[in-house]
Amino acid sequence: MLDYSPIPLFPLPIVVFPAQIVPLHIFEPRYKQMLADVRAADEHGEIVPIGMILGKDRQVQGEVGCAMRLARVLDEFDDGRLNILVRGVRRFRIARIAEHRPYLEAWVEYVDDAEEPTDPVLLAKAVAALGKLVEQLEETTGVRLEVGDLQNAFQIAQVPGLDLGLKQQLLEMTTENGRLHALCEYFEQMIPLLAAERKLQRLTSSNGHTGAVNGG
Repeated sequence: MLDYSPIPLFPLPIVVFPAQIVPLHIFEPRYKQMLADVRAADEHGEIVPIGMILGKDRQVQGEVGCAMRLARVLDEFDDGRLNILVRGVRRFRIARIAEHRPYLEAWVEYVDDAEEPTDPVLLAKAVAALGKLVEQLEETTGVRLEVGDLQNAFQIAQVPGLDLGLKQQLLEMTTENGRLHALCEYFEQMIPLLAAERKLQRLTSSNGHTGAVNGG
């Protein structure tokens, strides 16, 4: 169903999911105005979500985004800059974009999943594959990653470093099992690639020597 009340649109080079918490630093004048308008509406009892969409500046690269609600204002500076937390609420598909304000606005149609039970075997497979991928990433980067208790594909897809195109694809999909299947396929491709990269790093760090000693 089309929502004829437009929502402010915030193009960013990231993909966010329902229930995800995202910190934002608001410093551009147009987005200061956006937050001022959102907060003014809130003071009058009207909840206005912020439409996060893949893009940059005034260029929108995705058709589906995630409506975010202002969860908390962390810091507010004298020059109007803000540090805030927003929380993903619901996905949307853009029907029309308006450009008469300093920031973009969009008329949107909200997106819901088709009703189907989640396959627990597929969920377990995706979580296990993510565990293997995280091990490879930690070995490659030396940075420890905390993934927590994962209950669905959107939570799994929040692992750092996941391909942006895949994340947008997952956001647009309307079945949980389809998302889990796509994640499993991605992990199956990435795990051996990261293992090969790690092996190359070890060879490079040892200047190509494998431990054998040449006689003189």
